[in-house]
Amino acid sequence: MPRPTFLSRWFSPRHTTPDISTAAHPTPNASSHLAPPTSPAFSHTATLSHAAPHKPAAPSEAARQFPHAVSHSPHHALSHTTRDTDRTPRQEPRLNVPRPNPAPTSPGIGPRDMAETLRMQSLPAQADVFRPYQPPKGVRGDGRTHLAMDSAASSNPGLLGWLRQAVAEGTAFPGYPRLAELSQRAEYRHMVEVIAAEATREWITFRARGTADKKQRLADIEREFTRLNVRDVLRRMAEYDGYYGMGLLYVDTGQPRTGGGLETPLLLRPETFRKGSLRALVPIEPVWTTPDQYDTANPLSTEFYQPSRWWVQGGLLHSTRLLQFVSRPVPDLLKPAYNFGGLSLSQMARPAVENWLRTRQSVSDLLNAFSIVALSTDMSAYAQDPEGLLSRIEAFNRFRSNRGTFVLDKDREKLELLNAPLAGLDRLQAQAQEQMCAVAQEPLVKFTGITPSGLNASADGEIRVFYDRVHAFQETLYRKNLTTILHMVMLNLWGDIDPDIDFTFVSLWQMDELARATLQKTRADIDAQNIRSGIITPAEARSRTAHDTSGQYATVSLAAKPPAPPTPSA
Repeated sequence: MPRPTFLSRWFSPRHTTPDISTAAHPTPNASSHLAPPTSPAFSHTATLSHAAPHKPAAPSEAARQFPHAVSHSPHHALSHTTRDTDRTPRQEPRLNVPRPNPAPTSPGIGPRDMAETLRMQSLPAQADVFRPYQPPKGVRGDGRTHLAMDSAASSNPGLLGWLRQAVAEGTAFPGYPRLAELSQRAEYRHMVEVIAAEATREWITFRARGTADKKQRLADIEREFTRLNVRDVLRRMAEYDGYYGMGLLYVDTGQPRTGGGLETPLLLRPETFRKGSLRALVPIEPVWTTPDQYDTANPLSTEFYQPSRWWVQGGLLHSTRLLQFVSRPVPDLLKPAYNFGGLSLSQMARPAVENWLRTRQSVSDLLNAFSIVALSTDMSAYAQDPEGLLSRIEAFNRFRSNRGTFVLDKDREKLELLNAPLAGLDRLQAQAQEQMCAVAQEPLVKFTGITPSGLNASADGEIRVFYDRVHAFQETLYRKNLTTILHMVMLNLWGDIDPDIDFTFVSLWQMDELARATLQKTRADIDAQNIRSGIITPAEARSRTAHDTSGQYATVSLAAKPPAPPTPSA
């Protein structure tokens, strides 16, 4: 049986090299060693002992089996010693295989040393968590400089202690294949899809500042966003962020993949972004990408742990052509290990989901066998016939039903039903389910569709809080890159960027018709009061009303002459 690897600290390694000697070992005065020969068969310095000085002996069985290891070449300088042939038996050639130096042994093997060795064997390498992400073969091109190995983190004792705790708690990056597997479970998929769907459900509305009529430009932008399918693309970015911790969006401007054009920056200027060049927005999963260049020396640099170029399945792209969506970034020390992405929602919710699955299965197992039938009988009566007892029990289990009958000896036997208490199991299972919602910050009615129970129970407060959380998520994940996409669309349509056109996220909390009409009346009263006070002009109030897409006057043309104000009645 092979010795475990962790015992090599106290024991020398054992060898299974066959012993090809056929006689006893010679005495130290009756044997000598050969110098290492020049034959390739002796490239690992095997020594040969020979005890027959006068003539070569016939090859033994071991020599015939290992002809490459035993040699009788006359070029070997043999040293002979005088011996008494009558008393010393003849010996066959023997191969002495060199053995490595034994490991230093400890004075004793204590339980504490053994436990420490087993613990160190169970831990991964110290720098595994900080080791940069290794992409699949083909993602990174050949002939390029590889990522710098940040080995300084593995020499800090404080970081090593934190590393052991992180590995024990499962906070190390699990890898994209494992995260892709988790996305198949309903628990992970629901919490990710709910946030992604809510973040793009009401979408955005475009608005223009100033008194100029820009309704046509706003309509052109909406049509271009529809052509590029921006809404669905950003929904997929939110899903990638939840599953993998990062989503990447490639801006296709018609630049060929070869030729080095994709390595140049994509500047948002009329000179560099030609009109009509924006073709499509392509979502890319992070498993097909890896960064090429980033600064790790100067924390004051804008490129400090910010990749300037990315590999995408063997092709090199500048970061301005590959928009990055990360809502939960990790510290700089962990960015190389996370492929410069962020913390995925699946990884965060994994302990809560595993706890829920274990609780759900435990409750199911308990319900499946919560009732046990106990038969009290005289076991000594079946000492000579155990098969009879087993047959009786088997027959009872087979025909057990509401219409079955079990015959008992009323004096010596008793039948009981032992039931496990089931009180409180529903509450324990509900609490485990709510823990998953706490990680995703989603109300239970959104995550599972289960409405609150009880008198006057309502989830309006939780839903309002969840909508505020989604709005913050929109600002964090979408605002910067969505502004970049808006400027690209403007350059693609008109060849310039209109600074007066902006967008805002539509509130998820929608009012009913009565509340909406009350709000419109309040705004009209405020405009009338401001006009009378000289704060704004009627043209400015008319422009605001026309640009309000949620109002009933959104189709008013500002180019037409405004109607004259009514004459006051006498």
